[in-house]
Amino acid sequence: MLEAPWDSATLRHSFDPAMKNDVSQGTQVTGRLAFWSATVCAVAMLAVLVAGCGTSARRSSDPLFSFLQLNDTHVLAGTDRKGYEKANEKARWLVEAVASGGYFARPDFVVGTGDLIYGERIEALGPDLRLFNEMLRPWNVPFHPVVGNHEVIQQEGSRKHEQAYRETFGDDRVNYTFTHGGVLFIALNNSGACCVSPAVVKARNDWLRRELERAPGVPKIILCHIPLIPLREEAVLAKSFGFRSYMDRDGETLKIVEAHADSVIAVLSGHLHLTGVVQRKNIFHVSIAGTASFPCDYAFYSVFPDRIEVTVRQLPAKLVTPRTNIHGKPRYREDFVDGNHKTPWQYVAGRADERAFTIPLRSRIATHTTRKEP
Repeated sequence: MLEAPWDSATLRHSFDPAMKNDVSQGTQVTGRLAFWSATVCAVAMLAVLVAGCGTSARRSSDPLFSFLQLNDTHVLAGTDRKGYEKANEKARWLVEAVASGGYFARPDFVVGTGDLIYGERIEALGPDLRLFNEMLRPWNVPFHPVVGNHEVIQQEGSRKHEQAYRETFGDDRVNYTFTHGGVLFIALNNSGACCVSPAVVKARNDWLRRELERAPGVPKIILCHIPLIPLREEAVLAKSFGFRSYMDRDGETLKIVEAHADSVIAVLSGHLHLTGVVQRKNIFHVSIAGTASFPCDYAFYSVFPDRIEVTVRQLPAKLVTPRTNIHGKPRYREDFVDGNHKTPWQYVAGRADERAFTIPLRSRIATHTTRKEP
């Protein structure tokens, strides 16, 4: 059974919205009948026109397509490792929600922006990935994965560490692109963050630059695991996250993306286990907390010709686990806030305008686009 999400106000509180006519003459009766007959016909015709307009309005308000973003599900096979509380149960609920269409409109596809599994040890990557992939069997929509640090234990570019991921999703699902509804999606493996060689970073950036240059003018969305910019005040985020990988440490990747700011709509990521949105140089950087840890979020995107409407949702109340918050108690002795997020709830879950917002498109999406081939 699918349940309604946890009430956000409760979370904020716990964590710190006929006409009558007497006519005697036949001529009067005839005249009035003719009048009312004409009136009824006119009203009927007007109703048809209004109904037609209403149908047209409804059709024009329908999105071109929609997709769902999940990430940081941290699915774990076996019982020999201590993972996130109810992580597998949370992932199964979301799979059921997508498959059934009973909780939200069934999306056209799903993107998984990394850390789909818990991993941690190389011998655990295969079992964890196989379990996650088995969970997706009820789906009848495409799934587009992105490599996260937990899929390869931070070893971006290592064939040995990528082997289980490639066996599960395919050799062509590490760095790759796909097009849907006139939008080019670029799935970028930046799972190494700050822990890989310059050669690996150069290979990643060369590939990204080529893909961006091959499709000039085509609207693009980049999918990666680690954000390209800080999603909170940097000094505070560095402390609350506790790892150097709170953003991609290679500034060149960001420069390449921003060089194509005329066509890059957004960068969608995860990794931080908090939800936030920052607009920089007309590009929306969106990071979703994911389901494994509090606030247990995923996101739904509705793409229209002139805009993208984004809604961040929580899992049902029984699956929301405040103890799994990594940006405050109980991991730390204190909770965190910054200048734009005045409460601990806002810091980890985002403000209201980070949980429901619209990305305006600088040019309307064409449903038929071509790419420049090399």
